[in-house]
Amino acid sequence: MKGITRRELLHYSSIALGAAALTSLPSLRRQAFAQEKTLNVIGASYNMQDRILNEFTRRTGITVKPTLHPSATARVDKLRTGGDLFDTLETGIDGGKVAWDEGLIQPIDLSRIESWPYIHTIFKEGKSIPKAPYGMGDNPARLMYVDQEKTKAKFLPYMYNFDSIAYNPTKIPAENNVLSWGELFNPKWRGKVSIFGIAWLGIVNTAIAMHGMGLLQAEDLANLKPKEVDTVIEFLMEKKKEGHFRAFWKSYGELVNLMASEEVWIADAWWPVVQDVKKAGTPCRYAEAKEGYRAWAVGSTISARTKNLDLVYEWLNFWVEGFAGAKLSDQGFYSTADTFVTYLTPEQVREYYGGCGRDGGSIFERSAKLLVWNTIPTEIEYYNDRWNEFLAL
Repeated sequence: MKGITRRELLHYSSIALGAAALTSLPSLRRQAFAQEKTLNVIGASYNMQDRILNEFTRRTGITVKPTLHPSATARVDKLRTGGDLFDTLETGIDGGKVAWDEGLIQPIDLSRIESWPYIHTIFKEGKSIPKAPYGMGDNPARLMYVDQEKTKAKFLPYMYNFDSIAYNPTKIPAENNVLSWGELFNPKWRGKVSIFGIAWLGIVNTAIAMHGMGLLQAEDLANLKPKEVDTVIEFLMEKKKEGHFRAFWKSYGELVNLMASEEVWIADAWWPVVQDVKKAGTPCRYAEAKEGYRAWAVGSTISARTKNLDLVYEWLNFWVEGFAGAKLSDQGFYSTADTFVTYLTPEQVREYYGGCGRDGGSIFERSAKLLVWNTIPTEIEYYNDRWNEFLAL
């Protein structure tokens, strides 16, 4: 495994010097607000963690009341039906796009985000290094800005990653830790496979696999046409009839348990799953995806109807100030702002971002192999209808 290069180490070292001054940003001064101030947030459990929320309250005196749901679509629905009740929607770039198009959220003034100069290049220019692809689907740098000058955004990303395949190396061989997405459908692993049980993500992961297997040619794997969805569903139905799948996972803990018990040997997965399976004593690795990674980004939006705009900006600034980014980094996610270095040791930075001991290598190596960005497809209703037919089979 190649570790962090000298250029990359210098990059993070220079960040550390500049970011040190950010630990006392004026937006995070506790005296700014009284204890009774409250933010109502729609989010998900993987980022709305008590250790992060409690630190935000400790610093600002603002109490957070989270409403949680794992589905991005369901979270947008919450804002759609109860816009007056919520101040922010925490969602992926894809969900943010839907919320913006429906007028559910308002622009973020980036001049009010003190850490904006430290936001990673991939969210400003669309790629982290010149040789990296933009990727298919909703590249955030191409859709998150309101104006050409990039002074206002629909969405403030604070965490991202490049998803791949988790596998048990004692059961499934992988030369140099490289696997095709198509390995999820190898008949050798029949009955020991799990794929994500949410329609559009299950379909895009399968589409990537079929693309790698030469079974699907699509202009945009992240946004399939109805006939292409049909091709994917028919393939999945045949696999289901063969007894290929052990389960369709929907929650993080569910997949950890399935892989730790060795009921599942291979799955499309998030990096933290690999860490927790290994902690449970079961071998697990994260493959370097032969076709490329599926990327995603999660962050904050501002409800169009919030009555607590100044408090929301406190919230936005906190998420990219460094503390939250460091906590997410120790789970294996990436912080969008390089301010995380003020809360991590040099060894942690080399491991989490430099790839020393981390499957897939450095953040630069991983971003250079990006294939698609998470995208809520145009034909989402058709995706859902066909997926439900597949599950009911």
